[in-house]
Amino acid sequence: MIGEIIHFDDAEQQGTIRDEKGGEHAFDLVGWRGRGLPGPGLAVDFELRDGRAVQVFNARIKQQKARRVVSMPPESEAGEAPGPTDDAARPATRKRWWLAGLAIVVLVLAGLWI
Repeated sequence: MIGEIIHFDDAEQQGTIRDEKGGEHAFDLVGWRGRGLPGPGLAVDFELRDGRAVQVFNARIKQQKARRVVSMPPESEAGEAPGPTDDAARPATRKRWWLAGLAIVVLVLAGLWI
């Protein structure tokens, strides 16, 4: 059956599930087979035995489609998006470091041959 936990007492480790037809069924933590701890508002699948809910699991839900998240550019201190000069400066800085690294490698190799 499918239902929803309407009450769960941590101290007594017992709770109540309301099924699709409005009937209420008691369950305890021993019958809980779901992820984490049970709590109010949680949709569950369960079986009935002697009027009690047993084998209580989290309800299976259909996998939801992924949504595309559009990220916003970081804001500057003034609350405005960075201008094109900020983006243009980055490749030049990387290029300088790359050239400096290449120059060091060439000098080290030349020093080993001498």
